[in-house]
Amino acid sequence: MTLEQNIISAIKRCDKEFVFDNNSKFSIYPFTTENISGYIEQFDLYDKSLLTVGSSSDQVINSILYGCKDITLVDINSYFKYYYYLKVASILCLDMDEFFYFLRYKSYPKTFKDNYAVFDLKIFDKIKLTLRLLDYESYLFFDELFQSYKGYDIRESIFSSDEYNTHIIRNCNNYLKDEKNYKNIKELITKIKPTFINKDLFKIELNKKYDNIWLSNIGTYLSLPDLKILIDRMNLLLNNNGKLLVSYLYRTDKNTIYKDDWSIIYNLNKTFEVLKEYNIELKSFTGIDGFKFKDDNIKDSILVYKKIKENL
Repeated sequence: MTLEQNIISAIKRCDKEFVFDNNSKFSIYPFTTENISGYIEQFDLYDKSLLTVGSSSDQVINSILYGCKDITLVDINSYFKYYYYLKVASILCLDMDEFFYFLRYKSYPKTFKDNYAVFDLKIFDKIKLTLRLLDYESYLFFDELFQSYKGYDIRESIFSSDEYNTHIIRNCNNYLKDEKNYKNIKELITKIKPTFINKDLFKIELNKKYDNIWLSNIGTYLSLPDLKILIDRMNLLLNNNGKLLVSYLYRTDKNTIYKDDWSIIYNLNKTFEVLKEYNIELKSFTGIDGFKFKDDNIKDSILVYKKIKENL
């Protein structure tokens, strides 16, 4: 979609009008809903390449903190590039408290109290020149919306309502873990210019290969045969010794008992059987609910494949 089409689409969403396009079916995630900090060290990112999904942009920003130099971001929602640059401009121009004040909405500054000053125009004035220099289209997109609608109307119209409390967001994102990391990402992020692809992962055609590929939790929405097809496609894009994050799994470790109303990928016995040629591994770490309930025994996991041979 063109910039003009995206602006029209976003305006219609803010006006609560029905829009029949990909952007009406998918919303931007304001922050990750995964514990990226829990799995990121499973991957060799320094001076490497990454193909990733995730409209929050947190996968990209965290990978930059770990020295990733070549990043391609894929998303079916065509607003995702604009939000990446809004987030980057916020990082570059704001301290961490202002960053949260500008971008946080749900249960901020405390649980059950929303931030109705989200996307505050005075703060936008502080970052808009930087945003304009980073990416002119992103500036035009958000300037149009911010001048026409309240920030909370924009958040409720084009963003997902899935947003954790600040302490969870900080635990999930190493770039927000402390002031040192936040300062480091300010220095590193200006050196990277990601490539953005607005397509379905099942339809992308790329002429390059990657050292790492992250598929977020897409696998939880697929049948196992479709997941196998997607992994087959991603395997062709993976360098030897590269790693594929097959899927993020919530509240799951090797001892979790599958329930019939869960997505089929959580049936680990069936999943490992269908994907046996890939020798998938399960890696577990403190989960989102582990942070929420302050219990490190509550785990999330990722399914990981490492490519050893050129052809399987």
